[in-house]
Amino acid sequence: MLQARFFWPHLRRDVSRFVEKCFVCQRFKGTAQNTGLYMPLPIPDSIWEDLTLDFVLGLPRTKRGSDSIMVVVDRFSKMAHFVSCKKTFDAVNIAQLFFKEIVRLHGVPRSLTSDRDVKFVSHFWRELWKRFNTDIKLSSAYHPQTDGQTEVVNRTLGNMLRCLVQDNPRQWEERLSQAEFAYNATMNRSTGHSPFQVVYTKLPNQIVDVAILPKNAKSAVNKTIAEIQDTLNSVKENLQNSNDKYKQRSDRRRRFKTFNVGELVMLRMRRERYPQGTYSKLSPRKIGPFAIHSKINDNAYVIDLPSDIHTSATFNVADIYSYHAPDSAQPIETSSESSFSEPGEN
Repeated sequence: MLQARFFWPHLRRDVSRFVEKCFVCQRFKGTAQNTGLYMPLPIPDSIWEDLTLDFVLGLPRTKRGSDSIMVVVDRFSKMAHFVSCKKTFDAVNIAQLFFKEIVRLHGVPRSLTSDRDVKFVSHFWRELWKRFNTDIKLSSAYHPQTDGQTEVVNRTLGNMLRCLVQDNPRQWEERLSQAEFAYNATMNRSTGHSPFQVVYTKLPNQIVDVAILPKNAKSAVNKTIAEIQDTLNSVKENLQNSNDKYKQRSDRRRRFKTFNVGELVMLRMRRERYPQGTYSKLSPRKIGPFAIHSKINDNAYVIDLPSDIHTSATFNVADIYSYHAPDSAQPIETSSESSFSEPGEN
């Protein structure tokens, strides 16, 4: 409309800068952005030392009362254990189940990656693993891509169970062991080996192995430690190549964006962050401006949120937007100790 009535050099640029400083637009408009380059988790050095933990919820209740599955994945071998449980289990029950089904077989892990479920942020859960010197790594709030490996396993598990139970969905608990065996016996695309082969140095016997081969003592002796180490080195190299390939592919559609500590930003409020029953179609898409309290890495920041906002202070860079202050007003920097005043308020 201005172009139809006026002219001055760089008119389009000046109008764009004026519009981007509109505080109402910054709060109520906006879509997802492609900021944050692919940042894979560090590659483990050995089997069953660095694990991921997640849950599959919303399953039909079985005869034993189970309605969820605890999924534990070894980040090196990609071996997974699927353990039936109940949604109502608290941190104490989950810890007991974890020691019974995982620690009993593989020992205490060095690190444990999970989301920010209420079970995993409780004082009991943190104190328990602190005593075992296990590093607890929590994903960014409402950002499941942090633990993308377990999310992929969950999706694969869902596909297998649907095929196994078919018209009898309440029998999924009886089929869970079959799904676990099938998953661990299948070659993993990232490692180039099946999880069974990486952990036990051999493939498991299958139903198709109808011919019983005679035992050869010489071949067993020839299975030296050096050969096993070669397999582990091969897995680690394949994992590194796989991470590099995923990073190169993902970063084509992403852009690098960084913020400084103390910088004012707007925060995208995903639907999951709102208290239950408070979200509506007309709720603000972003809140702020708030100051950045600290930087975790290039993809995660801790925000200095006021005490009346009840959500995790950790935000992924994809949910953080630069704040453009109006020329006529100076915003008041917000912090957990001071209340926030919107620009223009007296």
